[in-house]
Parts: sequence; structure tokens; C-alpha cells
Amino acid sequence: MKKQISLKWKIGRYLLVFAVLVIAVIFVFQILLLEPMYEQSKAATIMNVSDNVMDAIENDYGNDYIGKLALQSDTCVMTYIDSSSSPITSRVIAGNGGCLFYSMSAENISSYVDKAADNGGAYLTKVDQSQLGSRHGFQMQDDVITNIVYTKIAESGDINYVVIVSGVITPLSATIQTLSHQLLYIGLFLTAAIFFLTYILYKQIAKPLARINEAAKELSSGRYNPDPTTDRYKEAQELNLTLTKAADEIQAADKAKRDLIANVSHDLRTPLTMISGYGEMMQDLPEEKTDENLQVIIDESRRLNQLVNDLLDLSKLQSSQIELHKEEVDLTSLVAMQMRKYDVYTVQDGFTIEKDLKGEAVIEADPKRLEQVFNNFMTNAINYSGEKKHIIVRELLDDKTVTIEVQDFGEGIPEDKLDKVWDRYYKIDKTHVRVSNGSGIGLALCKEILDLHGVQYGVRSKVGEGSTFWFRFNLVSQKA
Repeated sequence: MKKQISLKWKIGRYLLVFAVLVIAVIFVFQILLLEPMYEQSKAATIMNVSDNVMDAIENDYGNDYIGKLALQSDTCVMTYIDSSSSPITSRVIAGNGGCLFYSMSAENISSYVDKAADNGGAYLTKVDQSQLGSRHGFQMQDDVITNIVYTKIAESGDINYVVIVSGVITPLSATIQTLSHQLLYIGLFLTAAIFFLTYILYKQIAKPLARINEAAKELSSGRYNPDPTTDRYKEAQELNLTLTKAADEIQAADKAKRDLIANVSHDLRTPLTMISGYGEMMQDLPEEKTDENLQVIIDESRRLNQLVNDLLDLSKLQSSQIELHKEEVDLTSLVAMQMRKYDVYTVQDGFTIEKDLKGEAVIEADPKRLEQVFNNFMTNAINYSGEKKHIIVRELLDDKTVTIEVQDFGEGIPEDKLDKVWDRYYKIDKTHVRVSNGSGIGLALCKEILDLHGVQYGVRSKVGEGSTFWFRFNLVSQKA
């Protein structure tokens, strides 16, 4: 298994990666892409000015309007109109006194117009002023000044409108150098911030989790003592509550397992004692080898076998090792047949067992497993019927479903324990229980079988009035 690093270092690593990505993005956009993006923006501005100037010429807005456009956009504009019938070279230059056009010769301008004409009416280029030479007293400086020049031609009949717009590309070397220094300072600041933030996050998030982890190591023994200082945020608080609940459930499950072992041991010991006692009696007293005594041994052996089978079935059902063998079953006949074995309780123990069964109700189920469910419901009712010894087996039938209810009139089950009666290790208090023939796993076995069938089941109970256990199947067919 790969060894994982602590949360503290993971947080620091993620923050460091994030900081590196942030610095990389800043470096790419502020250092590498600053100049090309600036030139692209400048070119777009110049082309937009050219369109506005062309519109101003066509609508005769005047030279003052064109001059304002040039000043607002920090560009220089040259316009002129050329007519084939009456050639005019009337140049208008708008902009400051340092415009590129004052340094350009007529040949330079003509070359841009020719290239625009050859290029479909528009031509964009970059020009170093050093390429234009010294003219009209212009002196070259050490720094090379670069301009973007955009030439556009529009035709209207025999008239050509020519607009040339230029803009200076400000040198960005000093700016880039400044940004590089700033980027270094940003990197140092982010590094310091990462160490500080890692410490804060470790103290607020990782450290509480580490303490919770240490406390959780005792969970296997059912102990968990949360540190109040770990409840610094919602998730840690919920984790503490979950682990506390898990510890309580582990303790409860451990107690229930011990109770189950005690119950099963008691229930195993009773038939074994009977079998051993009667066997020794018949061995020592040959005259006691009667059919009645042999029947006791047989009955107790069957009881012992049933208990072991219940334990095995429950284990197999919960590990999904048992498959249902479904077939069409008349539930009414199945219940009526199973009820015959309880006639002995009415004769020997004074029970009153009523049955209210309807007509034939055909369902799809595993008959053997369904017999287990019904017999466990009946055994549970007999064990918890109390002094009244009154049981009602009721069948409720409608157009789509059939419900079997087994009702006793014993002490009932408290409302807060109703959802626990199906638990594997749970057994109701024996204070008011008849001498038990079961181990407390019968209802857990019923739950597994009914869940496997995918049907509804449940229990209704009131303290002092008794309990009613029920299950409901969909009908396959019904005959009146």
C-alpha cells in the first residue's frame, strides 16, 4: 500500500502549485504577451479610427471633427481626395506636430496607397522612423521609434477617398523590466503567504483531524472520547458525532452479541440437559424406556436441530448464500396447515388461538422460507403473549394484496424499541416472557427472508395491549 503524506504537507504542496501557476500566468501575459497584445490593441484602435474618419469624409463632418478623432485616439491622420476627372492632391494632416507624416516623402505615401490598392483597399504595416531617413530637419535619436501605419481607400464613382492613420508603438522594454521586478516580489510574497497559510490551515483543519484520528484508534474497543478543541468546523464536528455514535453502536452490538451467546447457550443447554437426563434415566432404569420418554428425547433433539438451523440460515441469508426457490403458493392453505402444529398449545397450555382466514390467495414465494417466517411470528406471539395466552391469526385480502397478521395481547413493545426488534442480536426483556423456545434470532431471520422476497412487513404495538406482526404479498391470482 502506498504511503500517504500528511495533510499539512499536502496543503502546502497544493498551495505551492497554485502559486506557481499564478506566477506562470502572470509571466506569460505580463512579460511574454504584453508587447504583441499591446501592438494588436493599437492596430485595432488605428483601424477603428480609419473607419470613423472615412465615415466623416463621406458625410462631410469637417476637418475639425477628424482632428478631434486623432487627438482622442493619440493617432495621426492624413486624408485626401483624388478625382480622375480633376486630380486633386489636397492633403489634410490631423494630429500633433510629431506625426510620422511630417517625416514622410510623397514617394513613401504613394507606396502605401499603391499597396492598399493592390491589397483590396486596405494595407497595414509597421514602420521604423529610421527607415524614412532625415527630412525637414528631423534628426534620428538613439531609440528607434516604431509606428503602425494603416492605409484605406474607398471609391465613390470617379472619386477615391484615401485615409492614412498612424500611431506610435510605445517602447515597452522599461515597462517589462519593471514588471519583471514586480513579479519577483510577488513570488517572494506568495512563498511567504503559502508558509503562513499552510500553518493556519494545518492548525485549523489538519491538526483537529489528527487528534480525531488518534482518538478513533480506540474505536474498535467501543471507546471514543472526542477532544472539544477539534470542533473547529462543521465537518470535524459531524465526524466527532459520527464516531461517538459508532462507538455507542459498537458497545451496544458487543453487549447484544454477549446476550445472544448467553441466550443461545441457555437455549442449547435446555434441550441438551433434557436429552442427557432422559437418556441416563433410561440407562439406569430399564423400566423407564417408555415411548413417552423417547418422544421427549426426540422432541428436544428436533428443538435443538431447529435452533442450530436458524443460526445457520440467518448467517447464510446475511451473507447472501441462500437463494429463494419461488413458486406459486396458496398462502391461505399454507397458514392453515402450519397452524395445526400449534393445537398442542391450546390443549396443554390453555392458549386461545383464533384464526380469521379468507378464500384462496395465490402468491409467488419460497414456501419453505415462508413457513419459517410464519412459525417464527407464531413462536414470538406464544413467548410474549403473557398471562392472557390469546393469539389471533388474521388474513386481510383485497384485489391486489394479501396480508397475514399475528396478534398477541401481551405486554407490548415500547415505541423506542420497535425498530430494534428486527436486529440480529436484539432480544426483548424477558421479564414478562413465557419459558422461551427461541434464541431471539427468529425475527432477524424473518427480516432477512422477507427482504429477500422484496415485500412489505412490520410491527404495530402498544405497551400493555400487545403486538401485531405482519407481512404483505402481491397476489398472483385469487379465487373466491
